[in-house]
Amino acid sequence: MIFLSSLPRSGSTLLTSLLNQRPDVYASPTSNLCETVGAAVVSWEQNSTTQAQGGTQEDLMRIVKGIMSNRYDTDKMVFDKGRAWPAPQIINTMSMIQDVKIVATVRPIAECLASFAKIMKVPKEDMKIFCEGNMLPQLLFETYATLKAGYEAFPDKFLLIEYDDLVADPQRELNRVADFVGLDVFKHNDTVADSDEDDKVWGIKDLHKVRPKIAKQKYNAKRLLGASLWNHYQGGEFWNDKPDPKIKKSPIQKQHDALMRGDHELSKKLAYDNIIKFPSDDDMAFNAGWAKLSDGEVQAGYKLLDRGRNTTVWGDPACGFTTPLWNGERNATVLLRLERGLGDQLHQVRYARDLKAKGCTVIVSCQPQLAEVIRHADGVDVVVQHEAACGVLHDFHLPAMSAPIQLGLEQEDIDGTSYIKLPEQVEKVSGRVGLRWSGNPLYEHSTKRLFPHELMFNSVKGRDCISLQRDEGSELRPRWVNAVGLDSWTDTAKAVASCELVITSCTSVAHLAGAMGVPTWILVPKVPYYLWTYPGSKTPYYDSVKLFRQTEIDNWNAPFEEIANAA
Repeated sequence: MIFLSSLPRSGSTLLTSLLNQRPDVYASPTSNLCETVGAAVVSWEQNSTTQAQGGTQEDLMRIVKGIMSNRYDTDKMVFDKGRAWPAPQIINTMSMIQDVKIVATVRPIAECLASFAKIMKVPKEDMKIFCEGNMLPQLLFETYATLKAGYEAFPDKFLLIEYDDLVADPQRELNRVADFVGLDVFKHNDTVADSDEDDKVWGIKDLHKVRPKIAKQKYNAKRLLGASLWNHYQGGEFWNDKPDPKIKKSPIQKQHDALMRGDHELSKKLAYDNIIKFPSDDDMAFNAGWAKLSDGEVQAGYKLLDRGRNTTVWGDPACGFTTPLWNGERNATVLLRLERGLGDQLHQVRYARDLKAKGCTVIVSCQPQLAEVIRHADGVDVVVQHEAACGVLHDFHLPAMSAPIQLGLEQEDIDGTSYIKLPEQVEKVSGRVGLRWSGNPLYEHSTKRLFPHELMFNSVKGRDCISLQRDEGSELRPRWVNAVGLDSWTDTAKAVASCELVITSCTSVAHLAGAMGVPTWILVPKVPYYLWTYPGSKTPYYDSVKLFRQTEIDNWNAPFEEIANAA
């Protein structure tokens, strides 16, 4: 496998399309393979059963090699496209598996910034705020630092291709790639196919669009950025020995760093300072929304969070509804569109009963696998799958993550009673505890929710336990934890209903159990999910839920000791 890891807006999508002209090559869209491997390595290293069973470095490398070799079902040479591959520690790990070769397109930082600004249509007056505070430039700067660190540590493992060279003479640069990876030279076409990467996921139109004819776009990058910013970001070409521009940490990065360190008070102060200094910046507003919720200001918090729709970090992309947004109208038919992940949707269906209290007929749109459970929620008249939602007659639509705003909810208005009916003919088993120890391992790791699984097992050993863990991580179930059928969400609801207590990480099962009114203990990381930002062990959203909070970043001992004492 070859790794393709380029600077954003430097021609990697064009290179991918050109490489895929070869019958012996598959170049992937943006991939999460590196993060998946990383999650497996972290899980292996942090799990004490690794040491208990005598697990070795060779065992880990065999696992990683299996993930790598089975990711793509092809005999072609694979170019996996991911930003993280050049990190020196990742190169060190991957070098135990294979000969590491990294192909990367590069471009001066100022030109990359101008390309981002062009595709995002940033107004001239907002250009400085965009460059200093938007997450896209931050991604660029972080990717640049990673690529530079990897290149300086292992220069012989890299082939760098400058954007201007690729556009001016693609055949020459592709010949260099072929020579670098050990392939024969291939005659490429001047007409290239568009990328099949789905830009709706990123919420940026034409982010990965490839034009059929190769040519450098004709716009003045210096004029677009403005002379001051253009001059400020000159440099940043380590491959040409040009010094890096002095890039200070942006205000939003400082606030984010404080949050990720678990310094909530400093993070809140910086967030509030930022929205005063940068009132039009949507990323600043979104981060301040988290702070407002932690202070119990529900309406103000959700209004700020909702501005994250403009930068795709909140809610789902626009879904083509032609009906107006519901804004308090009574006795209307409202389509409540549940958004984001399965746990989010199980939480958001609570707003159906608020709409019903206003005399509305409530149609709920959700992911298909949740439909059978969602139809048992209070206030729901009809359930449809997302794909069919636009074709259903309704007067108004309401994106569910915005519902608290339209409903005018403050903290005292939130109803914490159960809203999804318990399955019929399911008896609660005395003393039974349901355990769920992780969601998607990749996501759990990136949000610092991942904890050593044996801490949970040790805290309840000796109790009558069943596993509520499906798919990833289910193989970690100890023999004394009983397996039950979890083939569908209806099965999971029945399993949850049979428990006197559910103990879980912050997953969709936590929301299902809370929505059904089953006593639920949730492990909350130092950097909490937005619903758990309000301090304390209780939450206004679920009367049956108790929160066990991590007190120190990367250390989960305290909440599990608390659980062991309370169980």
